[in-house]
Amino acid sequence: MAVLVAGTTAGCGGHVLGSGGVGGAGDARGARDGDGRTSTPPGPHGAVTVVQARRVLHRYEKIATRADRTRDAALLARVAAGNVLERSKAGYEQYDALPRHDRAPFAHPTRYRKPEFHIPAGASWFMVTATRTTPSPQRTVLVFAREHRAGARHGKRVTPWRLHAALPLQAGRLPRVATSRAGLATAVSAATRSGVLRPDDVPGTYEDLWQTGGTDEAAALAPNAVTKEARSTHRHRNDALGAEGARRRFVPAQPRHRDSYALRTADGGVLAVVPLAHEQRLHVARSGFQLTPSDEEAVYDPAPRSTVISTFHGQALAHLPRQGRPTVLSAKYALVDSR
Repeated sequence: MAVLVAGTTAGCGGHVLGSGGVGGAGDARGARDGDGRTSTPPGPHGAVTVVQARRVLHRYEKIATRADRTRDAALLARVAAGNVLERSKAGYEQYDALPRHDRAPFAHPTRYRKPEFHIPAGASWFMVTATRTTPSPQRTVLVFAREHRAGARHGKRVTPWRLHAALPLQAGRLPRVATSRAGLATAVSAATRSGVLRPDDVPGTYEDLWQTGGTDEAAALAPNAVTKEARSTHRHRNDALGAEGARRRFVPAQPRHRDSYALRTADGGVLAVVPLAHEQRLHVARSGFQLTPSDEEAVYDPAPRSTVISTFHGQALAHLPRQGRPTVLSAKYALVDSR
């Protein structure tokens, strides 16, 4: 009986590590009334000041670094949520099955230098653009969102901030975020069209690269290293499966976390973080043959079988200009299930 190895999709790995840094733009503060109380500044304001946002970033760095070193998902959940937490928990679960070079990042804190804080008016989230210093310098976009829950502070509700997105820049340059005279960014609805696409359109458009090689919706995207990798994976999807009749295909899936975040850019376009998800389906139809899951897939189900369905969840960072072709600047997935 022949045994085939079902490997994980190229480019679908990744671990979210701790972050931190100093720096940023100026702070907006309220004026003091005659009785010494701080008044709310007139006009729109953000959910945090830059000083407060920097504290959120530092807290995330401190706690997430400890969580990564000990692979403590409960600890990480204090400062991360959504897809970031999902991807990291998957890395913790798969740690013993990972190659040595993929384990190394867990032992090293990730730090960010010269962060810039983009705080939109009237929104309960903010974006940070910074340079990750380890294991190698890389521009990165992070999104922190506020979550309301009952707390123990004198019976009041507390609003912890958690990291909801972390995407390294993989191709191109980050567009400049538009800023008002008050120093605030502008949040954009995911249903708002910018050029040929809306942020809501990006997941399906990008996933078309995996499903068809880019012959349908993905034809709208500007070619770069990110689209090239997905096209290449689709084109060579069956190359390593041997002659026993196994085939691989990618099909759409619903992400577990569907949050999107978008800001207006200085060119009038949009910088958006959107969810991604697909299944990798490997199947062998010939009698007497089975697929052996990869080490990472075996964490979820080690049994040899004729079909291995692995689920990948992730996020993408895209620039949607008012004119010209939209660009996917980053796309990161993690294996989160296999059956």
